[in-house]
Amino acid sequence: MFSGCISFRSNIEGIYTSSAEKNYGQTPVSVCFYFSHLEQEKGYDAVPKIVYPLHSFQDIFSESIKEFTNIKSFVTFTENAEDINEVSRRHKRDSLRSVSDYTIHVSIKKENSFGKRFLADLLSYTSLTCIPVGYTWDYIVTTDVYNSSGKLLKSYKRTSALNTWSHAVFLFAYPFYASHGVTEEIYFESLRDIFKQIDGEGILNKQTTN
Repeated sequence: MFSGCISFRSNIEGIYTSSAEKNYGQTPVSVCFYFSHLEQEKGYDAVPKIVYPLHSFQDIFSESIKEFTNIKSFVTFTENAEDINEVSRRHKRDSLRSVSDYTIHVSIKKENSFGKRFLADLLSYTSLTCIPVGYTWDYIVTTDVYNSSGKLLKSYKRTSALNTWSHAVFLFAYPFYASHGVTEEIYFESLRDIFKQIDGEGILNKQTTN
């Protein structure tokens, strides 16, 4: 009843290190943002499972998209587990992609080891949270950019790890190291950095890529 947990994260790997100057002057384009949110516990899940996005994801995306300088209009499509059976949903996805100058497919995968997490939980419960235990979720954000013909132009990847520790005394530290806030940081920093790189490299420029 009185256990608490605290979370820390690693630095984002793959950070864009070039100049942060905005790439103004590019041709305005339309973009379809296609999102996939996945989760896999290795040793338990044979394949990644499609899951609901973080409830604050729309706010994170609306801030991250400000890194672009030449998007005149955009639409979004979020993949869900029932799409395999919903013909209308698949048609809508394909239609949005076909009428847009570019498609940016963002896949956010959360994965960990089921065995390690199970043992950590078991140790925590059997010790009545007197022994500090921890487990890790890895976050992999991959982004593929396609032109209107479906040609892959470039791929990007950012990774980070979320480490969560449980112990009775962490109840007092929890408000300052809540896992939700740390997870939001991983999402926001990864998306914003990828979008900044796409814009800085001029990938969304019909004069050079289509």
